Amino acid sequence: MPAFPRLPKPIPLIAGLVVTRIIGWGSTFYALSVLARDIQRDLSLDVTFVFGGITLLLLTGAALAPAVGRHLDRAGTRGAMGCGALACALGLVLLGLAQGPVSYLAAWVVIGVGHALSLANVGGVTVAQLMGPRARRVIGLMMLATGLSSALFWPLTAWLVAQGGWRTTCLIFAALQIVIVLPIYLAVPRKLSSGVAVPAGAPTAERDEGRLPPAHRRAAFWLVAVVFSASGLVSWGLPLHLIDLLRDAGIGPTEAVGIAALSGPATLLARLVDATLGDRLPVEWTALAGLVLGPLACLVLVLAPGTALAATVFVVSFSAAMGVISVARATLPLVLFGRDGFGGLMGRLTVPQNLAFAAAPLLFAAMIAQFGRDLALIGAAAIQLVAVVAMVALLRLLARGRDLSRS
Repeated sequence: MPAFPRLPKPIPLIAGLVVTRIIGWGSTFYALSVLARDIQRDLSLDVTFVFGGITLLLLTGAALAPAVGRHLDRAGTRGAMGCGALACALGLVLLGLAQGPVSYLAAWVVIGVGHALSLANVGGVTVAQLMGPRARRVIGLMMLATGLSSALFWPLTAWLVAQGGWRTTCLIFAALQIVIVLPIYLAVPRKLSSGVAVPAGAPTAERDEGRLPPAHRRAAFWLVAVVFSASGLVSWGLPLHLIDLLRDAGIGPTEAVGIAALSGPATLLARLVDATLGDRLPVEWTALAGLVLGPLACLVLVLAPGTALAATVFVVSFSAAMGVISVARATLPLVLFGRDGFGGLMGRLTVPQNLAFAAAPLLFAAMIAQFGRDLALIGAAAIQLVAVVAMVALLRLLARGRDLSRS
């Protein structure tokens, strides 16, 4: 690959990573919401099949994540992200040239490879290698900014489609990967972990190996996997049906859209609060707060349907909970397990999480169709309670670890 100038300081590097994540997620995952109708018409595909591209992306990422994570620990993130940008660009070109179901799905497999190499958890691993103990706050701020991806790319995609069609839009997005994203990735230092600055007086075990003693790490891994897979099953499934849920609860169509639009600002506000106060509050307790708030929000719409106030409380509370949990998904493993082997750890965690994410849209579509709004919301609350129980067990494991270290 050609040589590009290195970003000399963490701030430009983090800003560059924010740009790449906005473009990466916006041009693939979020853009499909706008492109789906035109793709369905031109390729004569069922709409469920069209959105199956996202499912295939997530399954591809789950298959590759463990190997990618091990590679990030050995070689750093620069090379993987550069290859990921090229794969995303190739996948978008293939998507723009797709003529039927086989070529359409093949494009999403290639895009899934790009996601596994450059998006997914790779940005968090880069920040962890670069920032060390400061990573939690930086990851929170980075996720706060990248939360704008849908807000920027939905209108941009709609405008581009109106100007030149969905195929031209895919080719333009492929060009963004080469012209903007790839140079930023290639400006990342080859190996960041050896150059992390650590504050004086910080305990070595906490800097490198996290807060868990070796005897508790295996159990903690599976508890974290349950927490974020269960919560992710809801956070990736329920929001896709948010407007329909509000309409079924007796909210008018226009009002339902307006209330649902509060989801984005509520998520961003929650991430902002977490990023601002993150150094003062243990991440495991903020995660628990989000996990408890989620099921309570779902029950609000069951107990008080038909009112704009209840609908607003549901949307804002649920979205804020998901915003906090999404940050914890990136930062809690770092705090618990440390930077040593962080890439491999996140790769292993990605497998159950991506499987849950991939199943979520179809699961909730089936639940709503078969059982109706109220039972679907009660089911969502029950799934989130599984995450709450696992989180409480994780807190008890942490307490036992502290007692063990004192003895």
